[in-house]
Amino acid sequence: MSLKERLRASTAPAVDDLRKRLFGEFGIVKNPYPVAGEPSGHPHSEIPVEEEIIRAVEVFDRDHTSQVLLVEGTQGVGKTNLLNYFQSELENLYEGSQGFYIIRYYPDPESTFDGIIKRLFQEFHEENLLANLGKYLHDRTEDERETTLETAHSHEVRLMLTSLVKAAPNEAELADVAELAFEWLSGMRLLNKHREALHVHFRLDSVESKTQALRDIVLCSSSCGLLKGMFLLLDELEKQDYSVSKTVVLRYLSAVRALIDALPNHLFMLIAITPAARTRYFSMLPAFAGRLQNVVRLQPLTTDAEALPLFQFYTDTARTRAIEEVGTAFGTPGRKALLSNADVQDLFRLLLRRAAAEKAQEGVTQRDFLNALHKAAEEKIGQLKQ
Repeated sequence: MSLKERLRASTAPAVDDLRKRLFGEFGIVKNPYPVAGEPSGHPHSEIPVEEEIIRAVEVFDRDHTSQVLLVEGTQGVGKTNLLNYFQSELENLYEGSQGFYIIRYYPDPESTFDGIIKRLFQEFHEENLLANLGKYLHDRTEDERETTLETAHSHEVRLMLTSLVKAAPNEAELADVAELAFEWLSGMRLLNKHREALHVHFRLDSVESKTQALRDIVLCSSSCGLLKGMFLLLDELEKQDYSVSKTVVLRYLSAVRALIDALPNHLFMLIAITPAARTRYFSMLPAFAGRLQNVVRLQPLTTDAEALPLFQFYTDTARTRAIEEVGTAFGTPGRKALLSNADVQDLFRLLLRRAAAEKAQEGVTQRDFLNALHKAAEEKIGQLKQ
């Protein structure tokens, strides 16, 4: 049968019939378990190590001292899922609160520190931080304004901020100057329009100059009450792998360390990394290791007692979401098990033996386990189509 014929066989009515049957028998409307190629959008199952991150958020919120935590685990144990969860929770926590920035950064496809800095400035620009800073300083007394401007160490940053202040009375002009300021801070080529509007003389063409400019913007904004905290979630830091020269890696790690040092009161950083990358990076740059001593370790599944609750969590979540999606349209949801506990135990033990034999790995990653559940569930669903 051709692909076209197979797909035409799965017409909308047929799909609806299958969904109704799944709902009526199992209380679901689709496969409950994510395939390996679906790294995001998963439900989140709480794990004990989260408490350490929650305590760090509490300290950051209470004491206004920077926190840096390393989320360590092999590929597939749930680092991305954990960062997704905390991104969502932080956005919910600070919803409606001014001055908090929650920024998620993926180093793919090009892992350069410039990308992180640009992402931070982009977030500031989207929230009109630069324009609001210009307005705030314009409305202060000259002494107050000078006190705030002196917080910036860079003469060039002070010139840029002064230009924002002068443009503040005119909304359109302020927006234009703020746009040019964002371009300059991002390290773009210095053109006449930047020189004329911002009165700056030099391009920010190095990691050091951009990090210093970021520090100045953060400190000035903080002194005005416009910035209260930055949450930076860095995923897959191990992308600085063996294919990248040691010099490039050292420059990247040094820049991350410098960013931590530059913001002792405003930064909450959560970094996801593999154990192998952590060992490699720490040996390359001991100063980097000194900033990352708080480690949250995620482990693979090693027993049925760990695997079965995860299976049940995804099953229960799928049932809850199915009811929310279809309501009473498909009747009463069924409670039969698409996969039995015995099926799942047998599958997990097979994966455990395979991981030991083929990967010399103790335990099964959550990704591999869920992917295997997806395949097993797909076989059962395929039988219903026949």
